[in-house]
Amino acid sequence: MPRSSQFGTDRAGLGVLTYFYGFVTAVGLAATVATGFLLVRGPFLGQKLLDPIPMLVALCGFVVGIVVLTWGATRAVGVGS
Repeated sequence: MPRSSQFGTDRAGLGVLTYFYGFVTAVGLAATVATGFLLVRGPFLGQKLLDPIPMLVALCGFVVGIVVLTWGATRAVGVGS
């Protein structure tokens, strides 16, 4: 039986990189939720809006969180590999 030459798995077949991509997905999800809360807490939860610069930073963090979440999730399930 030939060995699989697929990159990203260990010899025991546990798929260590799958755990790494799962961790990356969790970090992206946490960043998205945290920055999303900062963006919507003012208008929807009765608090004051962020100042323009912190709001822009939170928006950038939200976009980066979505990108990291998507990249990690697609790599974890093997899409495009």
